[in-house]
Amino acid sequence: MVQNSEIPKLTLPTDADYRNRINRAQAAMKRNDIDVLAVVGVDVLRFFTGLHGLPVTRPIWLVIPQNGEVGFVSPGSEFKEINARCNTPVVARWVEWKEDVQGPMSHQDALAQHLEKVVPDALIIGIDFNGTNGGIIETVKQKLGAERIKDITPLIHELLAIKDAAALNVIRLSCDVIARQTEASIAAIAPGVADWEVSLASFIAGTRRQAEIWNGNEEQSPLAHGMHMSGSGPARTARCHAAGAGRKMHDGEIIQLCRCSTGFFGHLVGYDRVIQVGPTKPSKEVRKIINFAYEAQEAALAMVRPGVTAGEIHAAATKVINRGGWKNPILHRTGRSIGYSSWDGHEIKDDSPTVLVPGMVFTIEPGIYVDGIGGARFGDTVLVTEIGYEMLTPFDLGKEILKNN
Repeated sequence: MVQNSEIPKLTLPTDADYRNRINRAQAAMKRNDIDVLAVVGVDVLRFFTGLHGLPVTRPIWLVIPQNGEVGFVSPGSEFKEINARCNTPVVARWVEWKEDVQGPMSHQDALAQHLEKVVPDALIIGIDFNGTNGGIIETVKQKLGAERIKDITPLIHELLAIKDAAALNVIRLSCDVIARQTEASIAAIAPGVADWEVSLASFIAGTRRQAEIWNGNEEQSPLAHGMHMSGSGPARTARCHAAGAGRKMHDGEIIQLCRCSTGFFGHLVGYDRVIQVGPTKPSKEVRKIINFAYEAQEAALAMVRPGVTAGEIHAAATKVINRGGWKNPILHRTGRSIGYSSWDGHEIKDDSPTVLVPGMVFTIEPGIYVDGIGGARFGDTVLVTEIGYEMLTPFDLGKEILKNN
């Protein structure tokens, strides 16, 4: 199935969209008695400002007080890049060399000086622990006082749970890109071809499509981010994330494509397909796994609507899988919230109490994995609507193996 070749319109969040997200964060801060946020995760920086694609070797802090100016505390290496890529100002920077007027020479010193300037009476400083590493958190605790630091990862998950219209526009672009990647992957699949060549075809196609959408933008790289997992054969499909490596495919096998956490402008979606290699049908045992995996996804999708819990969706999928009679065939959850990042904080798994509401975006991707035979999953990304769900990924693409199976 060849997708529409027309290049979709590039519609990114505006400064007003970012301001609305900051307003929501400030309201949440007041509810939770947090005086100021200092966030550092790349997904969160993009969510609040549109900053995208910078290296993460040095921490870049975004400071959000309950009232007042929002701005970056930047390493000297990145402040020009920040100014070029988004409209949120750099309000402080730290350097690693001597200057005529010497400034702070560590990220924690620069952050401490700026916080003292803008929120001198701050008692609670919220930091997204999930967005950085323990070493960075520890240096900040030592500088600012551990008793003042609060992990605001749950607050971030609350903000990310429901997608605004601006995010959905970009998520739809991600779905367009993933369709190109999948089409190119399928075209590369043949007996004698190595798995890595399928992954490479995916990467190139995604890069080309992103370049078309960016249309010459000088600040945004089109290089296709995300996972381009491709694993063929009984042993590698029985694992959920086999890398695109050197194994060569054989006629009558299947290859599992995992294009999860792939997207445009850092807005990520999940997508999985099982593809037949060559003209010979897979074995009866493999076809059974494929059919049950598809039925499990259908059962899960049938449950997606407001008011249903994520645990109920998972239970619907596992009920189908358990009918197959395999021993321990499940390796992962049925899905996760996605869109602003690769995981936005909610999971479709056993007994999850998360209640679906309109505006949430989830992957639905139950899988079956049987040692000695193989594995399969069909994964798609859906938007929860007022009455059910909207399929965002190209649902019919890559389903040829189900015909006459």
